[in-house]
Amino acid sequence: MKYHITPRQAKEVTEEVFYSFFNEIVHRKDWANYHHKKMDIGKMIDYLDEVIISRSVIDGMWSVVAFNKHYEGKELVDTLWEAMKDEI
Repeated sequence: MKYHITPRQAKEVTEEVFYSFFNEIVHRKDWANYHHKKMDIGKMIDYLDEVIISRSVIDGMWSVVAFNKHYEGKELVDTLWEAMKDEI
């Protein structure tokens, strides 16, 4: 199970958008490689606030409902990241 996004996933949004998810974070040139571990499951659940998470016992897929949208994926962190990107 993955617990945080990858640097590649962090780069799916702009640096400014990524920093907007945090109250205080130090700006760095290699921001995606350095800060990607800060975007973990707990941070995303906290940011999304009202989120429903479930896992299918049949196929093991994660289901996330946030902002009246449904997301599904094999990894919880990836599914939450999709919801985070849609929020912006």
